[in-house]
Amino acid sequence: MQKTPRNIKITVVQNSPEFGRPEKNRAEVARMLLGQADPSADLIVLPELFATGYQFDSRAELRDLAEPEDGPTFGFLSEISGATGAVVVAGLPIRRGADFSNGALAIFKNSLLASYDKIHLFDEERDFFVEGTRPLPVFETPFGPMGLMICFDWLFPEALRSLALSGALVVAHPSNWVLPFGPQGMILRSVENRVFTVTANRVGREERGGRPPLTFIGQSQVIGPRGDVIARGPADEPVLLQARIDPEEARSKKVASRSDFFEQRRPGLYSSLTS
Repeated sequence: MQKTPRNIKITVVQNSPEFGRPEKNRAEVARMLLGQADPSADLIVLPELFATGYQFDSRAELRDLAEPEDGPTFGFLSEISGATGAVVVAGLPIRRGADFSNGALAIFKNSLLASYDKIHLFDEERDFFVEGTRPLPVFETPFGPMGLMICFDWLFPEALRSLALSGALVVAHPSNWVLPFGPQGMILRSVENRVFTVTANRVGREERGGRPPLTFIGQSQVIGPRGDVIARGPADEPVLLQARIDPEEARSKKVASRSDFFEQRRPGLYSSLTS
């Protein structure tokens, strides 16, 4: 794909899905995105499990809501991409044979750029989903190489580092954050890897199956490679967050004229990281 001019437009969707009503939730996202005076964008990122909700009560419930890669959500994201011209990234439960992953798709028009199964499952997700077995993906887009991770992956420094080492300039990060330190923590992840990070988080509350309630903290954000908060959403309401960035700014890994984050790495002394 040919690269577009610098200074790309990013739209981040922060929604409040109603559990178990994917058609309704997709329709609301479509209204948010396509109801704008100018819906065009280069990159659109939606939250983790953006159309189903998060707090599953049984595997049977998950079975009813999970989809194949080419299911209704793929079709929906393709339509959004076609209408906006954007690469669209979103999280959904993906059917993998008899199992299910907490997954994400990256779509450009009618093409699947990447499919990812979350490799670090959070808390009760481990009762329902299987861990991904493939590396975190880096793939080409019209604005350069982009990486993809999901929510709790961020708390493992190796995850974003692997994406940066593989050439990602921008990392899309669909999330359902409930832990309060995520937004600030992602600033460090952006700085230590000198990449742009785009976190799409949801808002709202779920309390299902007699389990403790979950309150999602919003604060979707776009963070620059030097730790600048380019845009950040509110903690408690749906919103479209928009920003413009130049992905090429993430090419340089220098923090000073003679200090380069990647050139000065000492992998031979980090053996414990792979044991």
